[in-house]
Amino acid sequence: MKLILEFNNISKSDASIAGGKGASLGEMTRAGIPVPPGFVVLAGTFEKFLEETDLDVEVDAILDSVNHNEIHTVENASEKIQALILGADMPEDIEAEIENYFKKLDTKYVAVRSSATAEDSASAAWAGQLDSYLNTTEGTLLKNVKRCWASLFTPRAIFYRFEKELHKTKISVAVVVQKMVVSDVSGIAFSVHPVTEDRNQLIIEAGFGLGEAIVSGSITPDSYVVEKEPRRIIDKNVAEQARGIYRAEGGGDEWRDILSEKRSEQKLSDDQIFELSEIILRIESHYGFPCDIEWALEASTFYITQSRPITTLSISEEKKIVQKLTKFATRPVFPAIIFELQYRAATAGLKEWIGTGFSDCIIKCDGRKIDGYYLEAELSELKKPVLEFIASQKFQALMDLVAKFLDAYNDSIKSKQLDRSFQLLTKDLSYVVATIVCSIADKFWHDDLDQKMFDSVAQFRTQWDRVLRPPAETIEEYLKSKSLPFFSSLELINTPDWMNGGFVFSRGKFLRVPFEDFLCDNNLLIEEVVEIGETNEIKGAVAYAGTCRGIVRIIYGPQEFVQIKKGDILVTSMTKPSFAPIFPLLKAIITDEGGTLSHAAIISRELKIPCIISTKIATQVLKDGDMVEVDTEKGVVRKINAGINKEAGEEFKEAKRILKQYSVKPPLIRKGFHAKFYPIDFVQLLWKKWGDYSGFYYRLHISVWSNDYWYIYYIPEEFTALRDHYFAKIANDKKFLKKHHSDWSKSCNQLRKSITKLDKSLKNNEKFK
Repeated sequence: MKLILEFNNISKSDASIAGGKGASLGEMTRAGIPVPPGFVVLAGTFEKFLEETDLDVEVDAILDSVNHNEIHTVENASEKIQALILGADMPEDIEAEIENYFKKLDTKYVAVRSSATAEDSASAAWAGQLDSYLNTTEGTLLKNVKRCWASLFTPRAIFYRFEKELHKTKISVAVVVQKMVVSDVSGIAFSVHPVTEDRNQLIIEAGFGLGEAIVSGSITPDSYVVEKEPRRIIDKNVAEQARGIYRAEGGGDEWRDILSEKRSEQKLSDDQIFELSEIILRIESHYGFPCDIEWALEASTFYITQSRPITTLSISEEKKIVQKLTKFATRPVFPAIIFELQYRAATAGLKEWIGTGFSDCIIKCDGRKIDGYYLEAELSELKKPVLEFIASQKFQALMDLVAKFLDAYNDSIKSKQLDRSFQLLTKDLSYVVATIVCSIADKFWHDDLDQKMFDSVAQFRTQWDRVLRPPAETIEEYLKSKSLPFFSSLELINTPDWMNGGFVFSRGKFLRVPFEDFLCDNNLLIEEVVEIGETNEIKGAVAYAGTCRGIVRIIYGPQEFVQIKKGDILVTSMTKPSFAPIFPLLKAIITDEGGTLSHAAIISRELKIPCIISTKIATQVLKDGDMVEVDTEKGVVRKINAGINKEAGEEFKEAKRILKQYSVKPPLIRKGFHAKFYPIDFVQLLWKKWGDYSGFYYRLHISVWSNDYWYIYYIPEEFTALRDHYFAKIANDKKFLKKHHSDWSKSCNQLRKSITKLDKSLKNNEKFK
């Protein structure tokens, strides 16, 4: 029995013994494509390993117990099988054969890659499902081969074979061992543009160092679009790259900073782009179908390290159906693992509990907040099964599981077992599934809940502080302790720049693409923002009665709490327990989301703070510094000085908000007028006119009438900025002072007329006498 074959002895017809990856590398080697030398530990070798270690029957029995609709059975099977494989000794003849072929390569470092025998067909790709180990040395070679074998049984690989209906197909795994290329530049390429699907275009992505940085989405690569006929480069996007993945001294790989003078360079020259394009077209021509290719450049020589069919192109040219998205939440940015938990719970988790679930959970991040979306059609289809589930005994069974989870979680926290706490949070999805069920029922179908269902949902939602806050804090603490990349409302550690600034999360993956492009590429549509209208009113539901006026502060998370001052009106997507420190300062609360059981509604009733919820658009149409009136009798928020307080500029956003008192007469108010009380709207108008004239608007100012004078409060840094702005105008425009004097005289005359008119209109009003 042959245990191993070198690439030049393998063809595309050998996928059953060498796996898709191994067969492709062998085929390209025989076709004269520049492929680094290597060999394949055949699938039969893995089966021999299972037989000689008596694991074959045990593995099959464990797999037979899997129900992929019940995610815990997948995870349990994976854990058991991988432990068996990694714990077994490799037979001596297999071990000796692998070591012998390794010596023939005459290299210190190799890449060890899994190659499933059912992988990389035209309709399914195992890319990312199985494991690879770069820069493997002789000392770690055998261990990594076993880890590749074990990766055939990771949870995602087991679930994938069920999802693609391959569970009844015999699947084994070969292992590719290939000489590592010391790549100066590497990347991926598509012989057909995967977005436009233009068959006359190919696209190349390139970055410094190993290609793993691009494949994992950790860097933004250069992108070159090449037209096939006529052969020309039609688009180039050169990205700045601050770091790359390179071979570590003792094996494995590591991140390294790139020299500052090199970061903005084009990764491939135009000549190299054309040279690589020729290789890509040779591969496409040889196979006869569009290909997804991984490549590397070492010492001016290109090597192809992998090729597989592109599985995402449209089968037909029929017009694609545009699907509408519905927003389910807006929240502060939080650890990345929570996105993955939300996705797993919304898809597999819901399907396990109610029989159906969402196909995707789409997250948009702009660096400050995240917006979550479901497909509107799928949300509508879930209404009946969700409401029936809440009314059934199965819902109580879920609540019981949540209670057990919380008990186990709290025990681990008390005993300071951080690793165990994190494992519980990421493996037991009961609390996430319960959160999704209760939140969408309360948000979208609140009026359809009978009293019993309402009480069931309320019981869970009133415990959100206990259910959600501690797990989120534990995840952040765990990730910090391990120095792992994560998103946090407090800080960002080792997180790629493109993730800090924004990203899209879809189908369990982070995508470095603008949200508008993502929507277009996937034929998705979101609702347009509803205009506030001429009445300047925003409608919502009353959570707690009370009428007041105040300054708007738009806040998404704790990192922005410093902006809140006593008497402000909080405008946010939805409050959460971490907002507790600012509640005593607030005059009112306005939210985009929420029902009568939402956190904002509950806390406003407890603290007796006027609150209007479910406005949908408050955070979009209101701005920091807007003066608004909260009218709970009509359930509206009314803007009463739209546009007066504009942003003072990015450089002043972080300025300390220290108010300093100045006693001044209102500008342009002549003798006799300063002793009169004028409505605050009139004083605000004066400030607006000054802003219109100077081109500079105060972000915050407070006007107070006392002892026959107006007292003006403002931010000292902004006053200094106004002065600098004004003198800069004088320095840059010689005609400014002359024009200023003329305009000022006209303004004084207009103002005198306005004051005279105002005096007459207020003469008979006792309040203003």
